[in-house]
Amino acid sequence: MQAIIQQARKKADKTQEQVSREMHLGSVRQYQRLEYGEQEMTPEQAVHLAKILDCHALTMVYCRKHCAVGQRYCYDILNNVDLSPIAILAKYRQEEREAHEALEQLAEIMLNKHGVQDCTEEELKDLWRWALEMLDLEHVIGTLKLRLWDFLDVAALIRDHNLKCLEKRYVDEKKPDLPLAG
Repeated sequence: MQAIIQQARKKADKTQEQVSREMHLGSVRQYQRLEYGEQEMTPEQAVHLAKILDCHALTMVYCRKHCAVGQRYCYDILNNVDLSPIAILAKYRQEEREAHEALEQLAEIMLNKHGVQDCTEEELKDLWRWALEMLDLEHVIGTLKLRLWDFLDVAALIRDHNLKCLEKRYVDEKKPDLPLAG
């Protein structure tokens, strides 16, 4: 975490003093403790720092390392692949084709089934295989969202998407947040 913060601060061409002021910390030393990993930052500080440094991947790194939900559900951060926008889009095309096949296979396996109790061992193995293909696509989409920060205000984009979902009545605010299917 320290390395990404230092790299992002230098890329943003900001001093520790500037970042400390923008974060409204009492002293430069308080900021240094965060940057050097001597003090754990809060989620709010991680989000604020990501905005200040224009390094939105920082929040993903923070969640992956410090948040129980992030540790369980965030993908590993790709650091050994070409993360140029065009490379990500090419990978998306490849993964989308594979995910299309996975959808067909999943539909075949899951037809008229309600849970694990309705599946054979072989079907469960196939479900695992095809679900991994779907996660490959989701991972590429997550990576693409991170790169979109370089071009767009993704938070505003997601807000607009959520508003669209409300307008289309895909969201009923009177119902529980996560209704269970079945």
